[in-house]
This record gives sequence, C-alpha cells and structure tokens, in this order.
Amino acid sequence: MKTLILYATKSGASEECARFIAKQLDSCQICNLNHGLPDIAAFDTIIIGAGVRMGKVYKPAAAFIKKNADLLLTKKVALYFCNAYPDTFSQVIEKNIPPALSQHAIYIASLGGKKPFSREKAMEAWFNPQNAKEFIALLQK
Repeated sequence: MKTLILYATKSGASEECARFIAKQLDSCQICNLNHGLPDIAAFDTIIIGAGVRMGKVYKPAAAFIKKNADLLLTKKVALYFCNAYPDTFSQVIEKNIPPALSQHAIYIASLGGKKPFSREKAMEAWFNPQNAKEFIALLQK
C-alpha cells in the first residue's frame, strides 16, 4: 500500500508531524503542497496535514482539498491539523472540510500546534503524542 503525506506549513509544525508519521509507515512519500505534487492517483492512502490560523486551514491545503475532493473520496484518507487551540478544533473541521470528506476520512486529528508568536522549538512542547499514536494505529490497519 502506497501512502502520500501532503502538508502545508508556516511554522514548520505540519512538516515535523509529516516526518514523524512517515517514520512509522512503510512505503510513504512526503510532499509540501507549496512545491508541486506527485500523481496522487498512484497512491492508496492520502494523508493531508496543515496548520490552522484564526480558524482557517492554510490556503495550499484548503485549495488542494477543494480541487481534489472527488478523488479523495476514492482513497483511504486521513487528516491532521496543527492547531494550537484544541477547544476550537471541531469548529475548524466544520468550517474547512467538506462534510462528505469529513465522514469519509478514517481519522481527523489535532496533533497540537505552535502558538502564534511563540518560540516553541522542541516538538515535545506542542506535540500531542496520544493523538499521533491513535492516528498512526488507524493508518496501519
């Protein structure tokens, strides 16, 4: 099974999460949505990760989801977000992810996030390892 992790990031958190997830999976390729895309039809599983600011998913990820919604519904899909404010997570999903994709996705998780204007460098300072373990376990099924 071939897996593709697509991510969009400003603070670097989504990329760090993509690399963390990729280390746990076999046959996994990582791609920054700002640097072009491989042929997504060639992958069985698509993981999309993005940062969230002011309740909005970063534009490259939001645009990708909108443009490829029909194709994503034919794949095993999981979504993760780097959202520093977990109490707003359900609103972020409702506002940014089409309902059909939300229902289709095997997992949607917040893996934590760097607060704006913070200097959090170490992943341990902002990362949610429990959500990441659940996320990876579902992907490995």
